[in-house]
Amino acid sequence: MAEKLAQGVLNGLAMGWIYILIALGLTLIFGIMRTIQFAHGEIYMLGAYLSYYLVLSRIPLIAAVFISMTVLALLGYALERLFFARVRHRTDLSIVLSLGLLLILQTSAVMAFGLAERSMPRLSNSALAVGGVRVATERIIAMALSVSAVLSVFLFLKKTKCGLALVACAQTRDGAALQGIDPDKMARLVMIIGCALGALGGTVAASILKLSPFMGGEVLSKGLVIVVFGGMGSLTGTIVSGLLFALTDSVVQIYLGSAMSSVLPLVMVIGVLLVRPQGLFGHA
Repeated sequence: MAEKLAQGVLNGLAMGWIYILIALGLTLIFGIMRTIQFAHGEIYMLGAYLSYYLVLSRIPLIAAVFISMTVLALLGYALERLFFARVRHRTDLSIVLSLGLLLILQTSAVMAFGLAERSMPRLSNSALAVGGVRVATERIIAMALSVSAVLSVFLFLKKTKCGLALVACAQTRDGAALQGIDPDKMARLVMIIGCALGALGGTVAASILKLSPFMGGEVLSKGLVIVVFGGMGSLTGTIVSGLLFALTDSVVQIYLGSAMSSVLPLVMVIGVLLVRPQGLFGHA
């Protein structure tokens, strides 16, 4: 049982960082644009499919990851300029818009890719022994890529002038504008970053799981739960709650089954929100 527990923890850490990639994109977009991008799961799905077809074209998987991130970042820029910029000051309209994009992208994916599940080539076919427990190397690589991306975003936000401008805009949009920061440019930038992170998360997850036009739905729901539990707009809360939920999901599944592992995180969210409606690290 100890080996199963260790295996569950390691698997949970790998999936947790993938969930954090998705939730981080949602958090950044909400922090600047003050809207929930419900189509973010479809960005994740499209990134995975693009990487899949690039690999089929004999492009190395790592190169396919970067191409996918670039293409989806450009898509995010286009979506912001063409759609979200027009409803930026109407939260209700931006939510309806993102829901409409979700349905359009998902339906288009079904028409283009079909309903059959597909398998992405593995990041690695080997395994490592960690403390007597065998761990698939692909999960370690997936976790390393995810952690590197998250750390890169944190360094960008804390150490660069553009990143500090993003933080300032998230804290007070009007105050940032008085300092010469263009909120419209910041909105486009977070869409670029968020969509690139979504594409990376989709590709990494697809190398472990399966590709499907509906794969974005589950990860979006998990991402939203993580964002709300950690606190809307809190990057620290996103990371802490992402790891907590992934580990809880993985460990509870070993002892109590998959049904309880699906229910328990929601019970945790409800319990925390009753005490702290703003989430663990959110502001009132």
